[in-house]
Amino acid sequence: MEHPLDQWLCYRDRLPLRVDPLPQPPDELELRHWRDVNFRALAAVATLDERHPHADGGSGSDDADIERLHQKMDLVLDLLGALLRQSRTELAEQAVCLSREGLSWPSVLISPPPGTPVRIELHLHPCAPQALVWGGEIVGTHQNETWARFAPMGDALLTELERFVFTRHRRSVAGARSPVGWGDAAQ
Repeated sequence: MEHPLDQWLCYRDRLPLRVDPLPQPPDELELRHWRDVNFRALAAVATLDERHPHADGGSGSDDADIERLHQKMDLVLDLLGALLRQSRTELAEQAVCLSREGLSWPSVLISPPPGTPVRIELHLHPCAPQALVWGGEIVGTHQNETWARFAPMGDALLTELERFVFTRHRRSVAGARSPVGWGDAAQ
């Protein structure tokens, strides 16, 4: 049997994850709130993930000054991420597969029966102030993975999620092909 999320481009990683079964599906007001938060969170992660080419100019060039400024900002963001991790309840990292349609995780973590509504919290970046939160429904298990389909999220959010998955998938493929490996391929 084919993995249910293999119909779409997916991205595998180890990310902080929390899955909570719900007594009933979230209402539309809660789903709308999560869509708004998720849209902002994905925009923040995209900004944090931006890659800046290294400057080729001399040490006194404007390009070199801008590159040093970028390096300093990256350090500030790393420090901010460390502070954020200290101030919030740390979730255990789990092996996940994320696609535009849903998410899978090891069944040993949590494996409610199919049809169970769930709240899924996923931290995509250590420096991002918000986790993504989705309503979803357990669809089944496959090869020791439980998978859930996301509640409808709207075109704008779906586009941002697809962009994130595509970018991370591309980096993981590039990192796997590199003879030395890319130290930041999954970041």
